[in-house]
Amino acid sequence: MDEQRFDQIVAGFYQAATGASNWDDALLPVQQAFRARAAVLHPYALSDGRLLGLHAAGGPNLDEALFDYISEYHRSDPRKHLVMKLGPAAAGQWLHCQEHLDEAFVQQDPFFQNYLPAYDTRYNANVSLPINDQVLMGFVLELPAERGPLDPDEREMARRLGRHLHDALLAYERLRQLMHQALAGHQLLNRYPYPMWLLDEQRGIHFENPAARAECDHERRMARLGQRLVLRHTARDQELSRCLLALQRGGQAATATLDLRPTLADPPQWLHLSLLVPDATLGAFGQRPMVLATLFDPQQISPLDPFALARMFQLTPTEAKVAARLAEGLTAEQIGARLGVALTTIRTHLRSVRQRLGAVRTVDAVRLLRE
Repeated sequence: MDEQRFDQIVAGFYQAATGASNWDDALLPVQQAFRARAAVLHPYALSDGRLLGLHAAGGPNLDEALFDYISEYHRSDPRKHLVMKLGPAAAGQWLHCQEHLDEAFVQQDPFFQNYLPAYDTRYNANVSLPINDQVLMGFVLELPAERGPLDPDEREMARRLGRHLHDALLAYERLRQLMHQALAGHQLLNRYPYPMWLLDEQRGIHFENPAARAECDHERRMARLGQRLVLRHTARDQELSRCLLALQRGGQAATATLDLRPTLADPPQWLHLSLLVPDATLGAFGQRPMVLATLFDPQQISPLDPFALARMFQLTPTEAKVAARLAEGLTAEQIGARLGVALTTIRTHLRSVRQRLGAVRTVDAVRLLRE
């Protein structure tokens, strides 16, 4: 890697830190320069290793590899266990897996035998960069077997890149704090009774309304880890990571829903996630894509709240009002009179509501809504 290419990579880090590009794009030239299977940013909690996000650039089947890692294999990753064992001493120290996990270990370890070969990976070089006293950012190079581990010159180049990346990440954290200033969208979210958070792809909380602050303060279902949102239930927290990864690759109007009930017998409670793109929101929520996370709990709000119905079932505002009135027991004629809308239009809305709910008959839609 020549110095010009090095400088271009560093410039990409700062472009991502300031919102001019995203972190996946910033990692792509790193992956290419080191001929890595993937270049990864992996924020995690220092206390328990909890995965707080994942950015990566790499070759074919990368998304599949990331989903498998988040869903299951991060728990059995011996390289991560090594970092956690070292604790704060790992901060800033480059680790190369072949120096700590010998071939005898590799031959009998399920992670090396069952996960890495499926995605053409064997060697790993990583450094943990401290973001604050609770969060470390893993900067990881996943390397194919045929490529081999980093040579001495590459190690030095990786070390230098890691220093610049650390500075860019700290700048990103400072910028995140500045983003807490009130934007038009923030003022709007303050008016809602539902807990609402604006999250970036690393779970960073860029804004939370008063209901969200109260929810995190109670730490019953969600909590803050520094300035990042975490769910108290481990499995749900892992699902949040998977959803954020999927939304990153979606476009405007991409959505996901997490069922937060501890068991199916518990009262319903949902965390609804939707991607907000600056071009589509006129910058009301800032100049970089954000995920709006909204907690709907019928024990705290009306289960027939039109806004909640619209978000959960992707209904238009009018369709949501029609659905709420339908669940209250009003007929199509009564709903039309209540909303001042022609009966033919109400019937069109009802048809759309049935389709969204997967109901054939109106009576089935009413039952589903009431449930």
